[in-house]
Amino acid sequence: MTTPSRGGDRSAIQIAGGIRERTLAALGEPPTTAVFHQIADEIHLCCPRLARFKCLRLAYGWTVEEAIERFHAMCDREQIKRRGLSERSWREWEAGARPDRDYTDLLCRLFETGPVQLGFAKDYTPPEMRGPESWRRRTAPDLISAAAREASEHAERVETSEIGDSALERLRTQVIWLSRRYVWEAPLPLFVEMRALQEQTRRALERRVHPAQAGELFFLAGTLCGLMANASMDMGRRVPADDLARAAWTYGRIAGHRSLMGWARGMQASVALWDRRYEDAAGYAEDGLTHLHRGQGGARLHMLRARAGAMLGRTREAEDDLLKAADAREAGTGDELHDGFAGEFAFRPAKQAYYTAVTHLHLGQAGRAIEQARAALGLYAREDRQNRSYGCEAMAGAHLAVAHLMEDDPGGAEQALTPLLALPPERRIDSLAETLQSTVLTCTPMVRGELAERLEAFCATGLPQSAARALPEAPSEAPSEALGGEEDPR
Repeated sequence: MTTPSRGGDRSAIQIAGGIRERTLAALGEPPTTAVFHQIADEIHLCCPRLARFKCLRLAYGWTVEEAIERFHAMCDREQIKRRGLSERSWREWEAGARPDRDYTDLLCRLFETGPVQLGFAKDYTPPEMRGPESWRRRTAPDLISAAAREASEHAERVETSEIGDSALERLRTQVIWLSRRYVWEAPLPLFVEMRALQEQTRRALERRVHPAQAGELFFLAGTLCGLMANASMDMGRRVPADDLARAAWTYGRIAGHRSLMGWARGMQASVALWDRRYEDAAGYAEDGLTHLHRGQGGARLHMLRARAGAMLGRTREAEDDLLKAADAREAGTGDELHDGFAGEFAFRPAKQAYYTAVTHLHLGQAGRAIEQARAALGLYAREDRQNRSYGCEAMAGAHLAVAHLMEDDPGGAEQALTPLLALPPERRIDSLAETLQSTVLTCTPMVRGELAERLEAFCATGLPQSAARALPEAPSEAPSEALGGEEDPR
């Protein structure tokens, strides 16, 4: 009988843990037996060499010792005589051996399933008689994914160096895909994936790598920190967001990656803006421009500095930065992060129009804010799914409503707000709720009745509340400390 190597077993356990964490984090209620079986199915699809019996144990998050304890507790609860179940027997079953009929029955009771699902018996039901959903789940798409994963993992193992080119390519592709998915998927499950991938990157850096490979790994670690900073902001965790952005800057400096350094400073500027630290925001944006002053990245930094200037009452400087942002976009030739990775790192024209609307709003220019917010919404409506950021589009609508209220136009505000109310709770980012609470709902004479009640309910149930339940504790160690506590050069 062939068993996976210890290294392969550790990898499978890590994959299983990631699937379990991601699935449970996305739930809004305690998991049911069906959820655990769903997790087990996904683990088996990702790690087809694992016995289904083992996949179920990993789905529940039990060690072998804990599983045996659960087994005995079930026997006591159902008034069944305890068996002399040993750890050795359990591990043999996970390695492919089959228990006798008595133990099979008891294990089926424990996991609330049948012997086929535990891998202890074969299902001879003709495919055409099985449920359509289960048949679709177990045919070609899953076999293709499993085959691709097995081939990729084997190719990585046989490479001569500890970190081979294919391993780096795979990691890079995963980071790019996370960046692009963030535009249209809910942040909380993605954060779990980001953290698991970040840990994988850190482990790779602890191995023997060539200098060029180390530079690539530091860059990927920095991009993951940047994505996690953005997710932390959306979940209402600004202190971790700032720590993660600073770590992204440090990784970028070590890798010599100027576009990542510029982007990270922009992330810190964004955190400072929402913290009402406008001088800090302007300083971060200015420092970012010393590393990146052209293309999408340069335009973003000028726009962030314009927003900070508007909040500080520096009208001429803010308007000057608006013009410089347009010039920077025209002058740029593209860079690896903003144009290559794109997704959440991109600063597309729709987002620039939204930032322009916010700047005009803070300058007290409601009419120009309405014009730019409508332009942003029009651009988003024409974007394809992969570039249509639901968060920024919603924020453009919220600021359009604020601008209408500044113009004493409650009807226009209500028209702008109505589409926002269809946004599901897991996509109601923190900045959206804050904008609605601090500016829209405070204008009570103009926002009243059913609309006010719906807005209050909307703000009370969103992503920050879901994140507080799923991720109740902030990280104990700031990422920047793990890198040696880089000092802020500003």
